[in-house]
Amino acid sequence: MDLDAKIDPTKAIELRPGLWWIGWPDEDAGFSNNPYLLIDGDEVIVFDPGSRLPQHWKWVRDKIESVVPLEKITMVIVHHQDPDLCGAIPLIEQEIGVNNFEIVTTERTAVFIPYYDVKTEVTTVEDGEIMEIGNGRELLFLTSPYLHFPGAMVTYDTKEKILFSSDIFGGFSVDWNLFANKYYFEAMKLFAQPYFADKRHVMNFLNKIEPLDIDMICPQHGSIILRDKVKEAIETLKNLEVGIWT
Repeated sequence: MDLDAKIDPTKAIELRPGLWWIGWPDEDAGFSNNPYLLIDGDEVIVFDPGSRLPQHWKWVRDKIESVVPLEKITMVIVHHQDPDLCGAIPLIEQEIGVNNFEIVTTERTAVFIPYYDVKTEVTTVEDGEIMEIGNGRELLFLTSPYLHFPGAMVTYDTKEKILFSSDIFGGFSVDWNLFANKYYFEAMKLFAQPYFADKRHVMNFLNKIEPLDIDMICPQHGSIILRDKVKEAIETLKNLEVGIWT
């Protein structure tokens, strides 16, 4: 990938073979929204499909359709229950039908999915559970309680060594870049300090991911963190004073 090449945020951007960023920068809100699309064999997975606002869904839908027909979606993985992740699920249902795809999340998050008028059955996963998809690819699910919801989780792709980290490692960024630069960690601090309430939860999560070999961090908001900046991102989170709202 040519990191110096100009990024067109109106297009789906392939991050790794079979993995696309299908998000959008929200200049009004001061951060980006980052759904991802993963294709492996017959498996077509959308991570955190995003908002149900018509313009937001159009951007995501068009990017999916530029890669694969929408009806090919087999799974939606949501890392917690917020509307900026789950709002679009009923729109997917409207287009491809109820129970024609699988929704995967934690048990606590699953309680809230029907509140979006979602009819599709939800598959729940537990901390440390591994799911085999596609051509034998393994996804590891790790719970991340209270970061920032009790039922939150993250997903680790063991094949490409990618951590789909939800709000963790996210950042506020008016001057947005798809990939984290040297200024991103200040934006990450501004995001994490008010949203994460207790340092104990941060350290619990960092201890969980310590054994992982992480080549890329794909957060729900902010910028994608490549391998050369992963250590700095972890150190930044480790040294934060959290639970701040002014």
